[in-house]
Amino acid sequence: MTPDSPNYHFPSGTAVTLPMGEMSIRDRTDHGYELVDLSSGEVRGISMQSLIDQLKLPGMAADTTEALTGNRLKQRLGGVAGVEGLSNEAQEASAFRVAICMGMQMVQARLRLETGNSRLRLNWRSIDRLRPEIRDIAKTLFGKQIYLNGPRGGRKGDRWTLHKGRRLIDILHDYEALQEGERPKDALAPLYHLQGNRDPRIPYRARELMTAAWEQVGLDLKSPSLANVHDRLELLIHEENVRRARNDLPALIVPSVSTLRAHRAQHVSDTAYLNATKGSTVTRNRRGRGSTDIRALLVGEYVEIDECRGSLVLSSKVAGIWERLSKSQREALHEIDEIIRKRLYILVMIDVATRMPLAWVISDQPRAEATLQLFRMATRSKEREARKYGCEGQAIDAVGVGYVKNDNGPGLRNATTIGTLVGLDIINIVSRAYAATDKPYIERLFGTVESVLLKLIHGYTGRKAGELPGYDAIANGVLDIEELYEILSRFFIDEYPAMQHTGVGMWSRRPIEVYNEINRTRGCIPPTDPDTRRIHLGWKVQATPTDEGVRVFGGIWFNSDKLQEMRESSKVKARKVSVFVDPDDINAATVVIRGIDEPITVHLQITAFADMTLPEVLELMAACRKEDHQQRMFYEDQIARTRRHRADRLQAIGVEHKLSRSYATFEECQRKAAAVFAGARITRTRVTGTVDPSEILNLTRTKDVYQIGAGPMLIEGLGEEIDPATECRAEDLDRHSENLPSPRKASKPRTARSPKSATKSTRAQFGRPQNTKDLLE
Repeated sequence: MTPDSPNYHFPSGTAVTLPMGEMSIRDRTDHGYELVDLSSGEVRGISMQSLIDQLKLPGMAADTTEALTGNRLKQRLGGVAGVEGLSNEAQEASAFRVAICMGMQMVQARLRLETGNSRLRLNWRSIDRLRPEIRDIAKTLFGKQIYLNGPRGGRKGDRWTLHKGRRLIDILHDYEALQEGERPKDALAPLYHLQGNRDPRIPYRARELMTAAWEQVGLDLKSPSLANVHDRLELLIHEENVRRARNDLPALIVPSVSTLRAHRAQHVSDTAYLNATKGSTVTRNRRGRGSTDIRALLVGEYVEIDECRGSLVLSSKVAGIWERLSKSQREALHEIDEIIRKRLYILVMIDVATRMPLAWVISDQPRAEATLQLFRMATRSKEREARKYGCEGQAIDAVGVGYVKNDNGPGLRNATTIGTLVGLDIINIVSRAYAATDKPYIERLFGTVESVLLKLIHGYTGRKAGELPGYDAIANGVLDIEELYEILSRFFIDEYPAMQHTGVGMWSRRPIEVYNEINRTRGCIPPTDPDTRRIHLGWKVQATPTDEGVRVFGGIWFNSDKLQEMRESSKVKARKVSVFVDPDDINAATVVIRGIDEPITVHLQITAFADMTLPEVLELMAACRKEDHQQRMFYEDQIARTRRHRADRLQAIGVEHKLSRSYATFEECQRKAAAVFAGARITRTRVTGTVDPSEILNLTRTKDVYQIGAGPMLIEGLGEEIDPATECRAEDLDRHSENLPSPRKASKPRTARSPKSATKSTRAQFGRPQNTKDLLE
C-alpha cells in the first residue's frame, strides 16, 4: 500500500515535512495521528485525510525509513538527537540507569555460569534478592554512592537510591531491546523535559491574532516595545470577541505578555527579530561572524587605524607660559580658555598579530597631516618617547606596514594620504561603515583605553551625554595636550603591552611577549627605505644648493659630498632642488634634483641640532630670537646713540679739513635726471692744442699738428723710400707741409694707376719704429 491509500498507516517515528514545519508522528489515534514539532516539542493532532492532503503539496515529504533505522530514540526524546541535548540532571540519571543495567547483566552472567543454564533470565523477584550485589557493581561503574533504601528510588537531591525489582526489570528490558546503532544512554534517559500537559491551551484563533499583532506593530524598524504589541493584541481580540458574540461563540482570553513573547520566539528567531527592529547593520555587528580568526602572523603585516573623540576636556593653557604673562594678558587668556576648551581626537594604529600599539597621535583635526604623523611614528622607533617620558617598558623598533584597514574617515579620505600609501607600497583596505567585525581589534583597544585610562583623568566627560550628571568636566579640564600625550605614551609603552590579553590568538599572553616571540621565530615586515620614507612622509622644502649645502626652515643646513658632485653635473635641469625632511629625525634628509635619477642623502651640518625633532629645533630657534621688550629697547637706544656720535664726529672732521662733498642731494639727482631724459647730449671735452687720436696720422692737416721727435714718423703706413743722400731735415719737412694744399679746398680726383706703373712703384712696407725712447725725450 502507498501512503495515499486510505488503509495505510504511518509507523511511529515517521518524519514528515509539512507547511507548519518539521514534524514527527508520535502515535496513532482514533481520528488520525499525534504530531510532535521537532523544533519546539509541541504536540498537535491531525486527521489522516488532512495529513495526506498536506503531503501532496509541493515540497512536502514523509520519510518512513527513519522510523526503522534510527529515529526511534529521537522520537522517544521528543525530537532531541541525543542525550547530550538534555539537561545535566537527565544525563546523569541516564548514566545511573546504564550502570544498573550493566550490573544486572553481570549478575545474570554469573548465575548462568554457576548453574550451567545458558537460558537463565532474571525476574523481578530474583532481582529483589540480588539488589545488594547489583548495587555494589553499579556503584563501581557509576562512580558515586548508591543506597538501597530511599523514598521511591531515583535521585533525591544528591542521594542516589536503587530501584525495586519491578522497576529494575523494566529498565533491563529497555536496555536489552536496543537495536544496532542505538546508544544505551539515549534509550534509558529520563523524559523529564516532556513532563507536563503538552496539549495547546491557547486557541488557534488567538494564536493567529498574536501573529497579526506582531506583524502589524512588533516587527517594525521603529523598534516598538512589547507593551505596544500587547496593546494591539488586546484591540484585535476585542474586535474578534464582538464578532464571536454575534455568533454565540465564547469569548477569547487575552494572552499574557510572556505568552506573547514566547509566541514570537517560536515563529521568529532572535536574529530575524533583531534584523526587523534594528536593521541589518546592527544585526551584522551583533550577530555577525568573522572575529574568531587569526588575521596576521608577522609584525606589521596587518594593522588597523581608527580615530576616537577623546572623552576629555583639555585646557588651552600651555605650561611655562602662564607665569610670564602680565595681569591683563592672563585675564584675556582666561576668558579665551573658557571658550577654547574642547575635546580632542585620539588616533591610534595597532598591530593585529601582536596587539601592540604602533603609533598614537592627539589632534584637534584628524586630517591628512595627523594621519601622516601616525604613519611616521609607526615606521620609526619609539625609543625617543620612552626616554623623554621616562618609560620603563620596551620600546618597539621601526617596522614596515603590509596593509592597513581603516574606516574611510576624514583622515584617510583624501588624495594626500592615499597617494602616500601607494608610494610606500602599502595596501589600503577600506572597511564598511558601521561594521564592527571588519576591524574589531582597534575598536576593542579604544574600549580598553576608555575604561582603564581616560576614565580616571581629570576632565572626563563620560561615554555619552549625561552619563556623569554630578561631575563638571569643564571646571576640571586642567590638562594640556603635552601632559595628556605623556600619560598616553606611558600607557601604550609601559602598561598596555604588559596586560594579559584574552583575544583570539593571544591565549592570555601579554602583547610584549607575543611581539618578542614573533620577532624571534617569524620576523617582521622590513622597515621602509629611509629615502623613500622621507619622500612620502616627510616635509618638502624648495631650496637652492650652495657650497655649504642646502638650508631649510630658516637655518638648518644639510650637506654631503654627493650633493656637491651632482650640483656641478650637466644633467641638472633646475636651479632649485626639493629637500624632504623627517620632522621626527633631522639627522639626515633627502634631496631630489631634477635631472638626477637617484635621490641624494644629506646629513645635518649643525651638531647642536642632532637627535632633535624639527618642532623642537624651531621652538629652540624661536626662543633664541625672542627677547624682552624693555631689554630690546635698551639695546636699540644704545646702538642709535653710538651711530649718531660717529656721524657727528665724521661731519666735524670734514668741515675742519675742508673736504669736498662726495655725496649728492635729492635736488641734484633730480636735475641730472631731468637733463638726461630731456634728450641733452653730453660731448667729450678736449684739451686745447690737441687733436683727436683719429687725426694724428692725417698729413693733410696743418693746424694743431706737431712733430714728435726726429726721423720717419709713419707707423705701419705706406710711404715712398727716401734716398739717404737726400734725407730731408726738419726745416725741409716744415717747408713741405706749408706747400701742401689746404684741406678745406676741394682736391682733384686721383687718376688710377695702371698695373704696369704699380709694379714699378718704389713704395715699401715700413715696420714699427725703433728706439721709441728717443721719441719721448
